[in-house]
Amino acid sequence: MDDDLQHLAELIPTRGAPVRTLDDAGTGTWRVRASRVTVRLDLDARTVVRSTDTLPTLTPDPLDGRVLALTAVRSCTVGEPLSLLVHDADGRPATVRAPKVRYVQPLDPEAGARRERHLRQLSAAVAAGSDSPDDRRAAVHFGATWAAVGEAYDLSGVQAAARWKEQDREVLARLRAARGETSTAPETVA
Repeated sequence: MDDDLQHLAELIPTRGAPVRTLDDAGTGTWRVRASRVTVRLDLDARTVVRSTDTLPTLTPDPLDGRVLALTAVRSCTVGEPLSLLVHDADGRPATVRAPKVRYVQPLDPEAGARRERHLRQLSAAVAAGSDSPDDRRAAVHFGATWAAVGEAYDLSGVQAAARWKEQDREVLARLRAARGETSTAPETVA
């Protein structure tokens, strides 16, 4: 790994082995991206929160955004249909379905705290007349919006994304390549 990536590598933990299947015996919190829907699946708390893609042709599901009690994971394997048995807020059984799981991604329980710490460090560096590109990259890795990054520089989110999004993606891709991480799922966020 070259010296330019060393500091960033200290800020962003390595990815674990890719996960292709989740079942009822699993633990942790996961983001499941499937056709037309994204699901936050907490196997420890036994909850599901789903959201329909924001495409004009798709109608949101009445279960979107609600915390649903997970009854069983029927099918959650990359390349296969998604089928989760749940109970809605009124206790009625329902099924969260999608034609195909695209990826399964673990969610870092510390991501929110890490994101905020890196945004604070970035803001402090910019206020001192400097910059901290590794803190910016780490903040984005942990789920910061470009609007939040732009605030540190007194820019809009659109301006910040236009200025740094592509180059930061390239640096993060170089970091993953240097580590030998081949996962195609997006960065871990919470």
